[in-house]
Amino acid sequence: MIRILIVDDEEDIRIALKRVLNREGYEVLLSDSVESALELINSGATFDLVISDILMKGLSGIDLIKHISDKLLNLPVILITGNPNLSSAESAVRYKAFEYISKPVERNQLLTIVKKAIDSKQLKDIEIEKLHQSEIMEKVLRTQNLDLNRQNAAILNATSDAVITLNSNEIIVSANLATFEMFKYKNVNDFIGQSLSILFIESKYEKYMAQAKSVINQSTGKKAIHLPDVTLKRSDDSTFLADIAICTYILDGDAYYTGVVRDVTQKKMMVEQLIDSERRAFLSTVAASIGHEINNSLTAIQGFTEMAMKENADVNLKNRALQVTMNQTQKLQALTTNLLLLGKSSKIQSHTNVSIEINNSISNVLDVFSQTARLKYCQINWTPIDKKIFILVNADQFSILLSNLLLNAADATSNTGTITLSLKTNLGKVYLHITDDGIGIREEIQKQIFEPYFTTKELGKGTGLGLFVVKQIADTFGIKIEMESIPNQGTTFTLIFEETNC
Repeated sequence: MIRILIVDDEEDIRIALKRVLNREGYEVLLSDSVESALELINSGATFDLVISDILMKGLSGIDLIKHISDKLLNLPVILITGNPNLSSAESAVRYKAFEYISKPVERNQLLTIVKKAIDSKQLKDIEIEKLHQSEIMEKVLRTQNLDLNRQNAAILNATSDAVITLNSNEIIVSANLATFEMFKYKNVNDFIGQSLSILFIESKYEKYMAQAKSVINQSTGKKAIHLPDVTLKRSDDSTFLADIAICTYILDGDAYYTGVVRDVTQKKMMVEQLIDSERRAFLSTVAASIGHEINNSLTAIQGFTEMAMKENADVNLKNRALQVTMNQTQKLQALTTNLLLLGKSSKIQSHTNVSIEINNSISNVLDVFSQTARLKYCQINWTPIDKKIFILVNADQFSILLSNLLLNAADATSNTGTITLSLKTNLGKVYLHITDDGIGIREEIQKQIFEPYFTTKELGKGTGLGLFVVKQIADTFGIKIEMESIPNQGTTFTLIFEETNC
C-alpha cells in the first residue's frame, strides 16, 4: 500500500488531507512538525510521498525538503503554503520539490499531483534498482575478471611452454616466465617491446613469417596456424628446435597474436634414439630369420649334393639330390622375390596393368607348383569355371599374390593338407576363395598377419613377408582381401576383383 506522510502544524488541515487521501486507498501518517517528521524518516520508516506545509513553528517545510535532498532520498515532496512568495518558490525549485502549491488546495488538483508524484517515484525506484543491479553486476564482473586474470597468470607461469603475445606491428607486448628461461633473457626490457625478429635467425625469419602471415592476415576463416620444427634463437645466439602454435584475435579494435612455443629438442633426440634402437632390433630379428631360411636351404642343398657326389651313389639318390636342390632353390627364389618387391614402389605403372584371364592364370600357377613338387604332399582341389573371366592386374604380380597365399596355406597344413580354390562372379565382382584345412589363425593375431616380418613360425621357418607382400599387391591393384579362420579347422582367404572386358 502507498504510504504518505503529511506534515502540518494545523490539525484541521492534516485531518482534511488525510480524509481525502484515505478515500483513495492511500495509507496516511500525520506529523505536526518537521522535527517529528525527520525522526520518522531517519528511523527507517518508508514513505512514498511527503506533503508538507512550508511555514511552521520550528523547522520549516524548506528545511524538511533540504534534508531529504541532502540525503539523496528518492522521496518526492509536495510543498503547500498559505503565503506563496518568490523566496520560498526559489527554495522549492533549488531542492527539487515535486510541486509547489498554495492553499486552499482543490481536491482534484491534489489527487492529480499526488498520483503523478507517486508514479514518478516508482519509475525512479525502478531506475535506481536497475542501476544498483548494474553496479552489483559490474562489481561481480570486475571481481571475476580479476580472478580470471590471476588464474591465467598462474597457469601461464606454471607451464613450461613459452607464451608470447605480439601487437599488429609484430612487437612483443607480453610473455610468461617460461619465455625468459627458454630464450635466456634476464632483463624484461631486453625482450618486452622488442621486434619479433629477435627470436629468429636472420636466414629463417622471412620464411617463417610468410607462413604465419598467410593465416594472420586472413579476415575470415582459419585464425590459427601450427609451425613444426622451427629454428629459434636465444639471447646468447644459440639455437633450438620448437613447435609453435599461433592464434590471432581482436581486442578493443586492435589485432593481437599469441604464440605458444614448445622446445622439442629433447623430444627429437629421444625419438631419433628410439627409432635407431627399434631399427637395430628390427634388423637383428629380420637378419636372423632370413639368415636361418637361407642357411637351412643351403644346408639341404650341400648335404644332398655331397651324398650325390659319392662314388657309390645310385641314380635314385642323385635324382633325390636334384629334386631337393630344385625345391630349395625355388624357396630361395621366392624369398628374394618378396624381398625385392618390398624395395619397389607400392604403385605399379599403369602400362604394366593388363587384362588377364583368371582361370588360365590360376592354372598356370598350379602347374608351376606341380612341376616343382613344392606342394607335392598337399591335395589341391581346383576346377575352372566354364566361362572366361577377365580381371585388370599385372600377370606377374598376380602370380606372386596367389603363390604366397598357396604357400601360406601349405605351411598351415604342414604341407600335408587339402587346399581348395573356388571361383565365382556376382554383380561385376570376381571372388577367388583359397581354403585350407590347417591349424587356423587365432583371433587375437588376425589383425597382425599382414604386418611386415610378423610370423608365428619358429625362427628360420618363416620371414613374415608372404602375407605382407600379398597385402601390398592387393592395395596396389585395388583388390579387396577378406579372411575367415577357425582355429584347428582352417582358413579361407577371399580375393575380390573388379571384372573387366577382355
